[in-house]
Amino acid sequence: MRFYKLLLSITLLSTATAVKAQEMPKEICGYDLVMEQLEKQYPGFRKQYDQQYIHAVYQRAVSSRKTPIKDTTYFYDTIYTLPVVFHVLYNNNAENINDSLLKNQLEVLNQDFRRLNADTSKTRAIFKSRAGDTRINFELATVDPNGNATTGIVRKSTSRTTFYSNDLNLVKYSSNGGADAWDPTKYLNIWVCDLSYLGQDALLGFAYPPYGHPFWTSQSWVSDPNQGVVLHYKIVGRNNPLSKGQAQVLDNSSKGRVAVHEVGHYLGLRHIWGDGTTGGGCAVDDYIFDTPNQRVRSDFDCNPNANTCNDPGAEQFPDMIENYMDYSAHFCQNMFTHQQIAAMRYSLSVYRTSLPVKVEYIQKMKVKDTFAYNDLKLFAAEGQKVIVEQRNSDLPNEMYMDVYDMSGQLVLDHYQLTKNEMWVSTAKMAAGIYVFSLRDKENRPVLRQKILITKN
Repeated sequence: MRFYKLLLSITLLSTATAVKAQEMPKEICGYDLVMEQLEKQYPGFRKQYDQQYIHAVYQRAVSSRKTPIKDTTYFYDTIYTLPVVFHVLYNNNAENINDSLLKNQLEVLNQDFRRLNADTSKTRAIFKSRAGDTRINFELATVDPNGNATTGIVRKSTSRTTFYSNDLNLVKYSSNGGADAWDPTKYLNIWVCDLSYLGQDALLGFAYPPYGHPFWTSQSWVSDPNQGVVLHYKIVGRNNPLSKGQAQVLDNSSKGRVAVHEVGHYLGLRHIWGDGTTGGGCAVDDYIFDTPNQRVRSDFDCNPNANTCNDPGAEQFPDMIENYMDYSAHFCQNMFTHQQIAAMRYSLSVYRTSLPVKVEYIQKMKVKDTFAYNDLKLFAAEGQKVIVEQRNSDLPNEMYMDVYDMSGQLVLDHYQLTKNEMWVSTAKMAAGIYVFSLRDKENRPVLRQKILITKN
């Protein structure tokens, strides 16, 4: 079967190994399989999704950091709450997991998405300023699609011993032994079932991203019943007894964060190494500027010294093993970055607009008490240019800027920044992502940032 070949390519198992079913594969997520299926069904899907994803990530202009004296401003912070329904499909008693694990899984989602998890202290100092609160909550649905009261947990016995198949979506249809989705425009459907293959725990979960391919109209695409998250029953909840003390793939996935990772995909995020089975090299990016370039997935490693991409002319950052969208072990995952958060919230405000059951607007106040450029900032602006704002205190340091494309080619060398606000033309740069690197007169790195250059 073609799916069997795909499995081998994804799990890095040889044919002989898969047949013997002796070695435990290191794959936890079927996102790549989902994308391959969509590309096969709708040729050109990947390219269009890339364009849409880039737009989602870079959709907000960055405002100037010049601030007047004692200017009090008010702004509204939006908190989304999503209603969740768990569909538990079981062929035996072990697969019919207890309510406590489902509720515990919901708790993990809320803690990790709100950055209330106890292990935030493990975020390394170099990345602490990049970590944030998504302001997205999850709660069990209290009303079903017919208006009746519900616990948000649906259980169904099935004759299927596994839902791992060349059709990933069997679990989502009653006619195939699964359970029909509740209206995906109103609920986050999470199916819990057996995803084993040849008795191996080869796939732990998958989810479909928000997509806007021409074959789906803006009114109809989101009602696709395939929308939602699918989880292997052994990794649902923190300290699921079916995962602890088992083979590496399960033991390292015992904190309930497969669901966090898959909901990240459901809300539009990619793997931080830029997708692909083993990574596409350092030139492949996830389009998120505050996740460092990473050549390959971590494969359950939590090595703090790993640095698989050495960006030229820039401050060196290790691989972000703390990120939920890597394949690091759960005990070292603890953060989403600010731009990952922006991308997820954009999905809720544009593509899944009717999903939140609650949208809270909280008024906050900021008092700005200086009249100066109070932040060092790089951002793309209209008119094919990139603007650099320096703080007053930066000017005596004689700042310089270098620009590299994603292949490491130097595009701009030793551009001196002499004013609070300066700009550099991007008219001669091809569309794409570039690394802007600021350094002081002693050649010490000051700021490094990826910026998307468009030609619209």
